[in-house]
Amino acid sequence: MKILFLVTRADNIGGSHIHVRDLANRLIEDGHQACIGMGGPGPVVNHYMCHGLETIIIPDLNREISLLKDYHAYRGLKKVMKDFKPDLVSAHSSKAGFLGRLAAKALGIPVLFTAHGWSFTSGKSWINRNIFLQLEKIVAPISKKIITVSDYDRKLAINNLNIRPDDIITIHNGMPDIELESINNKKAENVEIVMIARFDNQKNHIELLDAMHKLNGYHIHFIGDGPLKDKVQKYAEALHIDSKITFWGRLDSVSEVLEKSDIFALISNWEGFPRSTLEAMRSGLPVVVSNAGGAGEAVEHGVTGYIVEKGDVNSLENYIKTLLLSEEKRKEMGLRGRQRFEALYEFEIMYQKTLSIYKEMLV
Repeated sequence: MKILFLVTRADNIGGSHIHVRDLANRLIEDGHQACIGMGGPGPVVNHYMCHGLETIIIPDLNREISLLKDYHAYRGLKKVMKDFKPDLVSAHSSKAGFLGRLAAKALGIPVLFTAHGWSFTSGKSWINRNIFLQLEKIVAPISKKIITVSDYDRKLAINNLNIRPDDIITIHNGMPDIELESINNKKAENVEIVMIARFDNQKNHIELLDAMHKLNGYHIHFIGDGPLKDKVQKYAEALHIDSKITFWGRLDSVSEVLEKSDIFALISNWEGFPRSTLEAMRSGLPVVVSNAGGAGEAVEHGVTGYIVEKGDVNSLENYIKTLLLSEEKRKEMGLRGRQRFEALYEFEIMYQKTLSIYKEMLV
């Protein structure tokens, strides 16, 4: 098979980019051909090239809506498809998904779209939700299949788009396993809490700080960068807990920090199916996540961690306090989370399900 992947952003490496990278690499290992077309230049392009992946830059492909640039991006996508001659186009992210499906349809190439969280999901502004909903209604019927990374997003699509339930399937994210020195042998003066999240409107670091500032015996590790980082730092200073927080910035690998941590938190306004939660479960951590989109689907509430309603600061405080006070509960939940990761979210599971969809589309 010859697969052309399409993604939009090149400025910040996110979960969808790693998803595409891992799929492309594995396809190549299995003897298939894979190429990635994307906007750029940027660190994502460099990341793909460092991993030996053929990457083609489509300069006018970007997130902002511009009729002229989008037209040029559409033509650029058609040229890439004509040159590479893929058997299948696999589009990821909203803009690449919209223009890529139009271009593939014009050339008669089967096209698959993977939604890593819909742009018309709750939590975003009403105007943006409505715009992207109308755009998605136009191109959804073009896709021979749609993959969502959460059941929440599958239901959202069925309820809002003109699409048959048989044409949309949930395939949860998966990632390669790692060897751990020990799941239950973390020793530190404080309980170490880690949140891996970009500082932007999608995440809610401030809600976590509101829940934490009255508690004691912890240290927070924030991994990520983004435009709201300064705001969060100043808020931590105003609460007089800045000495209890380490701002790491963006890290290429988070495994070392996770292995030294005791609790994982992901407090969000909207989500698809976050990979960071799987990384935490893989490392044997209990997780506390917002009930936002599909964020809670990986979690067994009260068994592998806790799911908290958005804006419920009191419950968030109580869940974290429970984990702070009980090393036994942290260990038990972390072990259960690790077992759940092994059973459901290893990369091989996701890859085989995705590969079967590719093959099905080409029959």
